[in-house]
Amino acid sequence: MSIGYRATRVGTILAVADVRASTAFYTGAIGFEVEASYDDPPYATLVLGPARLSLAERGHPADDRPGVELEPPGDPSRTSAMIVVEVDDAGSAFESLSASGVQTLAPPYHPPWGGCRFFCVDPDGYVIEIEEPA
Repeated sequence: MSIGYRATRVGTILAVADVRASTAFYTGAIGFEVEASYDDPPYATLVLGPARLSLAERGHPADDRPGVELEPPGDPSRTSAMIVVEVDDAGSAFESLSASGVQTLAPPYHPPWGGCRFFCVDPDGYVIEIEEPA
């Protein structure tokens, strides 16, 4: 199937309570870098490799998102989407994140096909899968 255009990048926008706090979490705990940040309305764009993650402070309507209101999830154990971050050592990542107080949902899991993964939660309840590929 031909779509008639070329997609150039995929990104995600998360609604957050506090852009600065979420920026600190994603840069300090997960390893993203700040590409841009704005104060009015509070907004930040972060990058990790080719991935782009934007943080929009909830409660601020935006002319560039007509008909869309962003809200963080209610219950982290029931999610319709999650962020996946690949790492070279999931065990070390688990120890580091746990030691720094990041909420995890379960200990690391080693599936029968190899690799390792665990799930943690950001300050707004978004689930992040930390995965060491097989």
